[in-house]
Amino acid sequence: MVVKRVSNNNMNQSNNGRVSMSSPSRYLNVNTSYDDDSVDSNFDPEIPTIETSRSVDGLAGMSSTFGASDNKSESINTGPKYDAATIRAEFKTYQSILPHPDELLQGKHSFRYLRNKIERSAIDVPRFLQYKHEGGIKPHQALCCLLLSEYHKAGEVETYCEGADKRNAVGRTMRIYPTLVRLLSFGYCYAQLNNPAEFIRDQFYRIATAVPTEQVPAHLLRRKIKDRGLPVPNYFLDPEDPQQFPPHIALLVILQDGEKESRKLDSILNRLAFSLFALVALLLRIVLEVIGGAGAIWGGAEVFGLRTQYNRELWRWLSIGVGALCFARFITLNAPQAEDEGDILGPAGPWSLRLPVRLRAVCDHPFHYFVRALPPSSPQKKKD
Repeated sequence: MVVKRVSNNNMNQSNNGRVSMSSPSRYLNVNTSYDDDSVDSNFDPEIPTIETSRSVDGLAGMSSTFGASDNKSESINTGPKYDAATIRAEFKTYQSILPHPDELLQGKHSFRYLRNKIERSAIDVPRFLQYKHEGGIKPHQALCCLLLSEYHKAGEVETYCEGADKRNAVGRTMRIYPTLVRLLSFGYCYAQLNNPAEFIRDQFYRIATAVPTEQVPAHLLRRKIKDRGLPVPNYFLDPEDPQQFPPHIALLVILQDGEKESRKLDSILNRLAFSLFALVALLLRIVLEVIGGAGAIWGGAEVFGLRTQYNRELWRWLSIGVGALCFARFITLNAPQAEDEGDILGPAGPWSLRLPVRLRAVCDHPFHYFVRALPPSSPQKKKD
């Protein structure tokens, strides 16, 4: 492993033989691109997580050090800590000029587009959209700071799903739905999350214990998640991955949800309209793929003169047998799998797709609109 020279930060050899540095910025200067696959180069320094530190202060103070050149980093005084409260307060200054959450997800607006839009409105650019020399931070670091803070607080009070259920009236009227899904699926399926903010939180809470509480580059964050055997959330995927959407978009959607801008996505009208559409699409697929298969055998035997009054019962059972096989195929194709998350119905659920694409996705996979294979994730409650 090659470590670039870091100014004002001396490497020290600890008692247990591990190499340590005095600043979290050491993780930003590690270059392993030339021999990532070499076993003897996979030295992986211990990085604090919320499991080991029980705090997110390391991320809150992440703006104190930035790389000034390719060969060194310099300390820049950028004011107070950039914690979750600061991020939310900063959001209110430019909140009014942003598109709605669903439009943000569908457009996947670039870093530069949003920055220019805010600059044209004569509003201070938020820190996670600023450049390095301006004292900016990476969007994925700001997102980790915000969601880890929520995770930390939620672990002290209640699970995420309980909290989400209490945040809106629609949730209170549908408390029985998750239980009904579990009963009807014999414990195999769980209620689907169709709200983008809930989906983003659910993916993050699933991997929160692996997220470093110090600033790390995106590739190292992905590796830390994979090393724990956990799925990488869509917004932390490599930018070249077709299922990725930018972390700054995920951050803005979470901030908008905190200001109740996602309420329209959870409106009773929207839920009823898309639920009815998905139900009709599901019934039509059953008719076409299951009943249609059985009917084809029965009708085909009649057309070709194979079915007579003497062997009607035989062909009836043959049709039922083919129908059973068609039903087994239908279940195999439509039963939710863990790998479907962030893929079949869009990277952040159906609202992350434009309306025509959303309707097509629901038509192709109507069962997924109602249920999922993964259980809802929840913050681990604090241990005294």
